[in-house]
Amino acid sequence: PTTPPCPTRAMFLLAAASLTALLALSRTWTSSFSSRRIGRGARLARPLRGLKRVSALRAGVTTDFRSKPPVLVTREKGKNDKLRRRLEDRGVEVLEVPCIQAKELDGAKQLPELLKGEWGWIVVTSPEGAKILSQYWDESGRPDVRVAAVGAATAKIVENAGISNVFIPSKAHAKALGDELPPPSNEGKNSNKILYPVSQLAKDEVEVLLGKKGYNVHRLDSYTTLPADWSDDDAKIVASARIVTFGSPSAVRVWAKRASVDSPIAVCIGGTSARACKEAGFAHIVYPEKPGVDTWAEEVFGVLEKIKTTTTGAE
Repeated sequence: PTTPPCPTRAMFLLAAASLTALLALSRTWTSSFSSRRIGRGARLARPLRGLKRVSALRAGVTTDFRSKPPVLVTREKGKNDKLRRRLEDRGVEVLEVPCIQAKELDGAKQLPELLKGEWGWIVVTSPEGAKILSQYWDESGRPDVRVAAVGAATAKIVENAGISNVFIPSKAHAKALGDELPPPSNEGKNSNKILYPVSQLAKDEVEVLLGKKGYNVHRLDSYTTLPADWSDDDAKIVASARIVTFGSPSAVRVWAKRASVDSPIAVCIGGTSARACKEAGFAHIVYPEKPGVDTWAEEVFGVLEKIKTTTTGAE
């Protein structure tokens, strides 16, 4: 009779075969997995389409800019602090040479009485306008008002003063305000009236856009901007500037009358100042798509990175 196979030997052979197959499968899976990881890493190393710039701050890069050229800030004295802090936190040398200074006009003194009336909205488009509104709103007894503020910095001033009903368009320029401010309602006979305390030098873009939307805009020239005084030291700093920041068209115009527009790179807070730079003849202009101090600072970092790359001969 045939001797039956030994159960123990058969089980051993089956286990060995299973182990061999498992090891082969494991090698195949590991090789495939490693290949996918390498492929993904290579794809991520290339620039991502649709992104203009990934800022060093957001990407977690800690580049030290202390060896780079200084950056000039040109807003009114006392209004450069936010941008200065963001730049200096990254080691950027910041020099302050204000191009403009604000002067309150007699029109602002009408605000306490005007604010006692009924308005659909009060519109402010600059920190200086917000400052004047806040001051006279307080003097008029803090009436209940709705404010439309262009830009986060402008809105913050009126909010800090105690005005809680504040509308902020998605972008800090007049077109966004005109597009996004709700149309006049039927609530109240003066719901279509807007009080607009503004710089004497401001164009009529806001009135035109809001007028087309059905609003009756009462413009009140409340302040103006004048050229700031420069010392001899200021003039020397300006003459050697490689990077200069602009927060308003007024500052651009003062610079263009006094200094070169050919060599420095103009880094603007937004499109309005950038257009003023273009009109003034600046050869190199940079600005963020969405205006704001944070995005403004990121544009400066991008310029400094570019200067660094060019200096090291990487391009």
